Amino acid sequence: MFMNKHEYVLLFEKHLAGQTSPEEEKLLRDYQDDFDIIDLPWDEGMGDEAKVRAVLHKNLNNEINPIVKRLDYKRWSIAAAVLLICSLGLYYTVVQQKPDVSQQLAHRITAGGNKAVLTLSDGAKVTLNNDGTVDPITDGGATISNKSQGLLVYNNITRPGTAKGTNLFNTISTPRGGQYQVVLPDGTKVWLNASSSLSFPTYFSGLERRVQLKGEAYFEVAKNARMPFKVDVKGMTVKVLGTHFNVMAYDDEQDIHTTLLEGSVALSNSRQVQMLKPGEQAILKKSDASIDLKKVNTAEFVAWKNGSFMFTDENIETIMRKIARWYDVDVSYKGNLADKVFAGYISKDEDISEVLKMLELTGTIHFKVEGRRIVVMP
Repeated sequence: MFMNKHEYVLLFEKHLAGQTSPEEEKLLRDYQDDFDIIDLPWDEGMGDEAKVRAVLHKNLNNEINPIVKRLDYKRWSIAAAVLLICSLGLYYTVVQQKPDVSQQLAHRITAGGNKAVLTLSDGAKVTLNNDGTVDPITDGGATISNKSQGLLVYNNITRPGTAKGTNLFNTISTPRGGQYQVVLPDGTKVWLNASSSLSFPTYFSGLERRVQLKGEAYFEVAKNARMPFKVDVKGMTVKVLGTHFNVMAYDDEQDIHTTLLEGSVALSNSRQVQMLKPGEQAILKKSDASIDLKKVNTAEFVAWKNGSFMFTDENIETIMRKIARWYDVDVSYKGNLADKVFAGYISKDEDISEVLKMLELTGTIHFKVEGRRIVVMP
């Protein structure tokens, strides 16, 4: 069976999204060893074919190598083939006629990193970073340690009933271009995405463990059947006993998304209660407070926590909001882009120029970089 390049790219995008059938997976495996581009004639205006292919292979290797560790060999080889097809087809229109995005940069816009601010119960603020140089802190009966690799850990907790075991609150906040991890007093692990904050007590006591979230976070909740874990976020409460889930609740997003990977959760607001199963996502519409459920590929919604951008049929404005938070840039638009959707996968460690170049490979969108402002154009 032959596939043209368009059919192959669509099938590969389904593979990345986890939506391919066993028959389609077999088709990809069988086809990758004998790829036949039947609708890609070479135009003389595109230059010397052998030289262009050699340059593109070299560039693709340089661009893909940083994320190879996150992909098995077969998926990497398919990705390389798809990118090469797109690159060859767009070489003349995008590479020869359009200036490279990276050439527009007056300076590099590098990826975000591990940085946050911890606000203690007395209002004092502690700057956190990746090197773990902050000395251990004691607050509300907890010893707080800033470990290396962007990790904050609460331990040596004073038991309730002692003088120091009062219910005091801390808040950890990440800026745009920042992320951080925290192990809460009960052992629950939380990953905070950029431009987010989490408030929590220095010791969990009583009948529940309750925290407040703004922005986005991934939770791995320590099991405790006697003390349910509750996340309060913009008029909604997520209640769990012990599970893995992601909550995205930014002010500039129209909806709040709660995605469940493992266990079960109950979502409630003033209107209704919804139970969520693994592989499902709850969407709270801010406009009317309704909650809808749908099946999703969970990998897409936790890719940020695993160090990647993963887009599956997302509109450009949604994508650019993610990029703006991680690279701490502003975004503006020219022209009608409402009907443009994209799919792709790339490491968050890459400079912003690499992410923009990936999006430009479609040939339907272009970018202009002005300092720390990105202009999006058809």
